[in-house]
Amino acid sequence: LGAMRYRPMAAPGFAARWFPDGPAPDALARAPMMVFDGDDAMQHDHLAARAPGADPPQTMVPSSPDFVAAIGLGLGWGMVADLQMAAHPELVELEPGAEVDVALHLQRWRLRTPSLDRLAGAIVAGARERLAPVAAG
Repeated sequence: LGAMRYRPMAAPGFAARWFPDGPAPDALARAPMMVFDGDDAMQHDHLAARAPGADPPQTMVPSSPDFVAAIGLGLGWGMVADLQMAAHPELVELEPGAEVDVALHLQRWRLRTPSLDRLAGAIVAGARERLAPVAAG
C-alpha cells in the first residue's frame, strides 16, 4: 500500500527541558519516553541506535490519539506518524532526518464480492494519496 512515516517528536517545553542541546545520548538515556504498547519497538530502536543500553522511564499509552496527545502534553517523547502531526502542530521534531518508514499492507479474505472489491479499491486509493511510497529494497 505504502509506508507510514514516523518522526521523533515532543512538546516544545519537554524538548527545551530534556534536550536543551538536542537529543544527545545522555539526554535520551534520561528523558521520559512514550510507548504505544508492548510490541511497539520504534522508540526503542531509535533509542538503541543513539544511546545503546539506555533504559529511560516509559509510559505506555495504547490508544493512537491518546499517545500523541500525551506527547503533546509533555509526558514524554515518541515516534509520531506524519498523518497525526497535522492535528498536533505544536509538536517539535527532535531530530530532523531521523524518520522511519513502516510499510503497510492490505490483507483480505479470499472471498470476493463487489462490495469488498470496492472497499479494497477505496483503501488502496486512499493509501496512495496519503502514504509515502515504499522504498525499494
